[in-house]
Amino acid sequence: ALESTTIKLHKLTALVPVTDELLEDAPALGSYVQRKAADVIDFKVTDAIVNGSGAGIPLGILNAACTVQQAKESSQVAATIHGLNLAKWRPSAVWLAHPDVEPELMKAGLQVGPAAAGSATGGALIFMPPGGISGAPYASLFGRPIVPCQACAALGTAGDLIFAAMPQYAAVLKAGGLRSDTSIHLWFDQGVTAFRFTFRMGGQPWWSAAISAKNGSTTYGPFVKLETR
Repeated sequence: ALESTTIKLHKLTALVPVTDELLEDAPALGSYVQRKAADVIDFKVTDAIVNGSGAGIPLGILNAACTVQQAKESSQVAATIHGLNLAKWRPSAVWLAHPDVEPELMKAGLQVGPAAAGSATGGALIFMPPGGISGAPYASLFGRPIVPCQACAALGTAGDLIFAAMPQYAAVLKAGGLRSDTSIHLWFDQGVTAFRFTFRMGGQPWWSAAISAKNGSTTYGPFVKLETR
């Protein structure tokens, strides 16, 4: 079955006032402002892709109807990552993880024996550190890369660790990318030059909803988050 969808471009703007004296004393400041504005816009776009509500900004992964939530283990200690939380996810994409989650991943292992879910797991570790410049640039979990992402939620809350098949997220950009403009007229009486940066994009997952398996109880989706612990 085919369904139609519309992705609307949203405008993100950064306005930076710089005094004329500062521009005279630091000739390279204009290129610095442009570089830093691009960094800030990059973060805002990333945050929208992860957390966006879809109202005036892109629809983010955590608010999409196709995102599947993985239940925690019974008796699991709060704000922890357990090996069994992750063994139930299909390892075919990348992991988006808040930096505070990484120490938990380093000690995550598969449970051996009847120990409670919140205790030491034992067994083989499932985390692999990065191999440096000559090897893998990212740490891995079940063989898939772990990408640190400040847009992810705090440790222990839904969204601190996300399993994401990013090709299943549709991002539409305005041709030309980041647009920059400069004006001396906006604050002319104050001797201030205005730098304006504009970026237009829209986005949402390709999937409109998660899919239930024909047989069994598994629910499939392009993104998986671990529920609050």
